[in-house]
Amino acid sequence: MQRRTGPAIAAAAALSAATLLPSLPAAAADPDAQRTVTVDLDDVVQEDYLGIGANVMPWSLMEGTTSLGYDDADWEVDVERILTLQPKVARLWFQIDWMELEKGQYDFESPEMKAVYRYLDAFEQAGTEVLLNFGWKVGERVHDWFLYPGVQKPYESAPADLDAYGRSASALLDELVNSRGYDNIDYLTFYNEPNGSWDFEGPADQKAYYAEMARKVHEQLVEDGLRDQVQIWGPEEVNAPDWTQYMADNAADVFDQYSFHLYGESYDFLGDAIDQRRSSIGDAPLNLSEMGWTNPGTSVWETGYANYIIGSANNGVHSNLVWQLNGVMTHDPAGDTNGAFNMWDSLVLGLEPTAAFYEAGLLMRYIPDHSTVLATTVSHDDIRAAAFRDADGELTVLVESKGGEAKDVTVRFEGGRVNDKFTRIAFDDSLAQPEANAILPASSGTLHAKKSAFTDRDVNDQHGFVIYTTEPAATQVAVTPTESTISGGSKVALSSDIIDGKGKVTWSVVGKGNGTIDKRGVFTAPDVTSERTVAVRATTRSGDYGVAQITVTPAPKAGVVEAPVFSLEPGLYPSVEAVTITSGTPGAEIRYTTDGSEPTADSTLYTGQIFLEPLQTTYLRAIAVAPGLEDSGITSRLYKVLDVQNAPDGYEFCQYEDGGTCAFAGEASVAFGSDGLFEYGTFTDGVECTAASFGANPNPGGDNRCFVNPEVPAEEPIVTIFNAGFESPATGGTANGPMVNGWTFSARAGIQHNNSVFNPAEDAPEGERTAYLKTDSGLGSRIDQTVVFPQGTFALTFYTANRADFGGLQEFDVFIDDELLGHYAPAGGSYEFHQTDAVTLDAGEHTISFVATTVDGDNTGFIDAVKVVEAE
Repeated sequence: MQRRTGPAIAAAAALSAATLLPSLPAAAADPDAQRTVTVDLDDVVQEDYLGIGANVMPWSLMEGTTSLGYDDADWEVDVERILTLQPKVARLWFQIDWMELEKGQYDFESPEMKAVYRYLDAFEQAGTEVLLNFGWKVGERVHDWFLYPGVQKPYESAPADLDAYGRSASALLDELVNSRGYDNIDYLTFYNEPNGSWDFEGPADQKAYYAEMARKVHEQLVEDGLRDQVQIWGPEEVNAPDWTQYMADNAADVFDQYSFHLYGESYDFLGDAIDQRRSSIGDAPLNLSEMGWTNPGTSVWETGYANYIIGSANNGVHSNLVWQLNGVMTHDPAGDTNGAFNMWDSLVLGLEPTAAFYEAGLLMRYIPDHSTVLATTVSHDDIRAAAFRDADGELTVLVESKGGEAKDVTVRFEGGRVNDKFTRIAFDDSLAQPEANAILPASSGTLHAKKSAFTDRDVNDQHGFVIYTTEPAATQVAVTPTESTISGGSKVALSSDIIDGKGKVTWSVVGKGNGTIDKRGVFTAPDVTSERTVAVRATTRSGDYGVAQITVTPAPKAGVVEAPVFSLEPGLYPSVEAVTITSGTPGAEIRYTTDGSEPTADSTLYTGQIFLEPLQTTYLRAIAVAPGLEDSGITSRLYKVLDVQNAPDGYEFCQYEDGGTCAFAGEASVAFGSDGLFEYGTFTDGVECTAASFGANPNPGGDNRCFVNPEVPAEEPIVTIFNAGFESPATGGTANGPMVNGWTFSARAGIQHNNSVFNPAEDAPEGERTAYLKTDSGLGSRIDQTVVFPQGTFALTFYTANRADFGGLQEFDVFIDDELLGHYAPAGGSYEFHQTDAVTLDAGEHTISFVATTVDGDNTGFIDAVKVVEAE
């Protein structure tokens, strides 16, 4: 299966060059820019911070993903990334139907268990401790014996037989630890967020049942002599400190450590949440076993990865686990809920990671495990810091800087002499540029502490963080090209760059029969009858390596039909696309499947463009057949389409520019263009998607397309606003920011359905959804969209209402660029129509903004049907 090719990595010289920074503090050019972090080597905040880890679902190696093309070449990349990040703890999710289809009958050689072992092997190699999350999502194959009587959602059932559940957990641990020797399985927990309505359905008193379930496992482990092998965590609650209180009051002899989840709250709220649970559990270890942000890359000063780590470590939290490591849920029609949190998506959708890989990944790699957290103080409230000392005495200091002003940051050590060299590794959003090699930001200098202090003069004016560590920077290997496609027997030359290291690499091909590579990096592909992806390693003497993927397609042969070729590269797409399939053999028919099965001459006949619909994953596999010739080999492409609107409201994609006819019956309105620049026309029974058909090209050089609306509007929009009616994404509840869907939604802004948890008093004025602006925890929200205006004088119209069943009044301002057009305070749940003040604009791009202004309380306002109108 061919993979989507990402941009080439930047020059290795730029990545590996380390700028030598001044080692001693001197008089700063601007005294107001000086900041000081003081680390007290004698003042210990906590003695055993486990470190930063991640949640992992081992589905990639299971049928749901392998049937979509995931293979050993993908696994090579996944393992390399695990070794790069070295998560300190992995919460490995486990389903009971992977080992126990009949009560008390265990199959430890099932395909699912073999997948689990491969993950455990990778974590063992990375030095990662494992928190086994036992029992979650009850597979259909065990519904006949496992379910609690009367549950409405069987996949989320609590176990009916707690004694059997205890025996199952003990049998699994015995197999993994004693029989197979996985000595890195140190912790055990159960289910997920049992306080919610999505993962633990049982009796009315679910707290008591959860506590009893944990007790049964505890007692069985004691009986079997396994209790000393693991520490038990729980209750994995989210926003439910009463659950932690209950477990501390009723099962303190069972739970060795406590765990909770927190998403998107402010730094101050994090501190309150920790304090609230501490009051229940005393000195027992407390773990933040889930934390994360949707559409990673929007972590900010108020709430984000670095400040959660600093706030957690300094307040005695034992570990921080990111949700989540990598994507495996390729089918997710509910709006890509899990995919939005990934550090990288399922590799069958492309090799580029998300921005979170770079941000959370740096913290995961460099904050040491089982470290002592030392007390820190800061001179100003626009920096935060935490300091760590590992078992070998190596020091690591994490400093977060608020954006807005460049700074000189001096780190001073008290209570001991420090004259070490510190490697500097910095992060801000400009360094999170996803590319297929997934290289963490390189070191950016060395600072030598003298008289127990050093000064960093390169902290820029962006929000970000810097890690200073006496440990060496991680050596990484970038391979170019990371992805390539060649035919059987052909050659491709690979090259490598070593980041934060020196020397040469050794080239090797993973697996037998997958071709050869010489010492210069020239790969020769094997002869194949159907498409195959091969992994190639470039390995340094120290064992660090990078991986390239090479897709090998069948070479043309006499008497064999040429294999199908797809017009669209595989991967993840934000909006609707269309695929054309061709063969180089004249007159050949193409047959295809979309269910993962191998196509044959009897499969569906290809007759024209295949449209890829929103919120669907499509696995196209095709062969070409022709009379008198041998059938071609199979080629495959996997596509996942999200629900990001790229058309005017009411219009749907129908054709690419110069791609042929935009087909429809009867009269319809057609928009031609891209990026908000459109020409409109009314046509009958189809139109060729060309600039000539519309008399002009509104966006030369753009990704122009045709979009059809079967209902001809009374007037065309003066300015095209994407998602003006907030109907995308097509959520049945809420879709929360940060996200981009026409509008850029901040955290606490989003889209809500008429039936959402906000319980709007009235349905949306248009369609089924509206935008919302929300304020809580002292954090506001906003939505923005940059659009193209003609020259003229304009106003905005829209509808607004307030949430009526909860919270207070949400007020907001409306801007175009920096010009305030009005302040609004919807007083009730009924929608009111508004028109802003007028503004005169030059032709070109201008930004529309709705900005919440309420500061206190929990408040939510709704906005719908935004429109630009001409004004006097």
